[in-house]
Amino acid sequence: MKRLTYVWSTIGLLILFAVFLMFQMPGMPAWGTVKLTDILMIIGGLLFIVPIYMDSLRRKNGDGAPNRWVWATLPPIGMAVVCVGILIPNAVEFFSLFPLADVFYLVGCLLMLPIVVYPPFDLNREELEEEIEDMEEHMGR
Repeated sequence: MKRLTYVWSTIGLLILFAVFLMFQMPGMPAWGTVKLTDILMIIGGLLFIVPIYMDSLRRKNGDGAPNRWVWATLPPIGMAVVCVGILIPNAVEFFSLFPLADVFYLVGCLLMLPIVVYPPFDLNREELEEEIEDMEEHMGR
């Protein structure tokens, strides 16, 4: 199961790399303000991040992490916000300072942070099991 997660994430990463190479190519198909690279970026990004998010949820649920709604709800909202940011034209500005799309990217990425952040002051079950084994070996001697 875990290997399949790595395969999907790798495919997504390869699509993102291909988009990076294609980004400034002339003659890119476009539908209004949405280009083919935008669509591929959304697909590759979701293929990359969703398996990592699902693995993060499994791990945190297994360890009984507190505030489940934070870990389960904020990242999908962040993914949606980033996708909207990709689809917004860069010509739309935020208070005439910088593109509105950049604001969406920033907010979306901040909302996705719970994927990689583990609750502070929480111990992993694996760490506890290792400590117990070490204590048992030390007491047995």
